[in-house]
Amino acid sequence: MIHPIDRARAIERFEAIPRLALGHYPTPIEKLPRLREALGGGPRLWMKRDDLTGPGCGGNKIRKLEYIFAAAQAEAADTVITCGGVRSNHCRATAMMAAKLGLHCVLVQNQPAQPYPHTPASLAIEQMVGARIVPVYDRTERAPTMERIANELRAEGRRPVIIPLGASTPQGALGFASAASELAAQLDARELRIDTIFICCSSGGTLSGLAAGKELFLNPQTRIIGVSPDDSSESIAATVRTIVQGIGERLSIALDPTIEILDEFIGEGYGIESEAGREALNLTARTEGILLDPVYTAKAMAALIHWVRQGKLNKDTNVLFWHTGGQMALFHA
Repeated sequence: MIHPIDRARAIERFEAIPRLALGHYPTPIEKLPRLREALGGGPRLWMKRDDLTGPGCGGNKIRKLEYIFAAAQAEAADTVITCGGVRSNHCRATAMMAAKLGLHCVLVQNQPAQPYPHTPASLAIEQMVGARIVPVYDRTERAPTMERIANELRAEGRRPVIIPLGASTPQGALGFASAASELAAQLDARELRIDTIFICCSSGGTLSGLAAGKELFLNPQTRIIGVSPDDSSESIAATVRTIVQGIGERLSIALDPTIEILDEFIGEGYGIESEAGREALNLTARTEGILLDPVYTAKAMAALIHWVRQGKLNKDTNVLFWHTGGQMALFHA
């Protein structure tokens, strides 16, 4: 348990950290009665609509980048460099926010084994807003390529800042500690208690921030379940623990939240649609008129649906699905 005085001081330090206001908040919480009915009952289902945060359908990326770009501005950076796949939500959101702030943007993107027959919508948008695209052909090439480009730009007298994959650093994860505070205020206003939160997790920043934010703002008994679309639960958990520790150091408080991650809903691999994910995507669309994305949120929703059907969630509880966006992946051209 965190002592109330320590928590209050940590919140005071947290609120003093610079952040840009580029998203649209608070994102709404919606009840999902028709999805619940389609599943034959079970717990009361809710959704936090972070697919509506704003720029470029960036979803959860916007919250993290508000802290990252604030730090970049403090360093008088004129260029941001980041990496991801060709259809990366993080890359697209970074490019659009850089354009809004008048910064140059370089995106190091690993190419698919088989070229897309058409330009993916995400890549077309990145080009539209003026991002420079640097292709690589293996994930391991991304970090050294970003370093090389940064050194080249410094030699030209530029001031680049490298943003790691997914902005998943203690600085970026602060965005979801802030999201936890936002959720707490919404729940208080509704006199609503959320017992379990399902959220997709990959590079670890979103889950880290939410887990840390739970310790500061939410009911300590709230259970947070991350669902991996790619890496093993052990790998992601190790990353999350490191990021949470970094947040604690920033706030001068010891944070040790319980971390639960499911990795049995990955399917055949990252970016490959799974049968359970397709069912979850279609069922959510038909019952609630809400689009998920095939890479991340559909697999997380598949986990939630499975747990409801298996009776793993008490029917007298409230379960929140945190929609992290990404619907642009539905559009290949």
